[in-house]
Amino acid sequence: MHLARLWDSSRKIDGGYSLEGLTNDRRVMDTVPEDLPKSGKISMKTIFGRKKVRKDGSEGKVVSIDPVKELQREDRELWICYSSLDSMSTLRLYESLKRKLETRRWVLDGCPRGTMYDFYEQYWRPFGALLVKMETEGMLVDRGYLSEIEKAAIAERELAAGKFRKWASKYCPDAKSMNVNSDTQIRQLLFGGIENRYCLSLISLLRFESLLCFHIPFHCGIFLSALHVWIFMKGRQ
Repeated sequence: MHLARLWDSSRKIDGGYSLEGLTNDRRVMDTVPEDLPKSGKISMKTIFGRKKVRKDGSEGKVVSIDPVKELQREDRELWICYSSLDSMSTLRLYESLKRKLETRRWVLDGCPRGTMYDFYEQYWRPFGALLVKMETEGMLVDRGYLSEIEKAAIAERELAAGKFRKWASKYCPDAKSMNVNSDTQIRQLLFGGIENRYCLSLISLLRFESLLCFHIPFHCGIFLSALHVWIFMKGRQ
């Protein structure tokens, strides 16, 4: 789903990046070629789900799915249809997102480099292939050494998070209690209350009266300098 993340990196709280969520979203699929089918992905629960039976023999509300291995063997024809529909949905999604990214410019240091689809082909597609290869073949690691550096990394992360909270609390006192691992709270700190340049309206999703881990209502929407963003990101590594 790298194409979708390049097109819209904020879908985590607005539809997500699953095949079902993307292919059933008109905003994503509005540029699908006419010669491709229009139906979106149908979930496994819809096709293979069965309601659990209560003790009295009646159907319950909970829907369960048998293990994939069983579905492939016992419902082979239906599984083939499901897989085929998934392939068709993936093709439609690819064609639509490709068209969208081809209309967005890729600019680096003020110099045009092509389109965002060119960026995907040059960097993200090879990266995806590398991840698949790593997952398929695996890689050797020194578990003992990895355990040692994990402890050091956790300590450094906590130190960086403390520095970040201390700096942010100069602008918003309650930021000292924020959860720096929360994407929602980071978005509120960075962009809360500003206008969305695409729809020219306030980012309503980010205007919270209060946030989960904050002691008092949090209304300050500020931009962080590149230095402090870098400190924060180092802390999450």
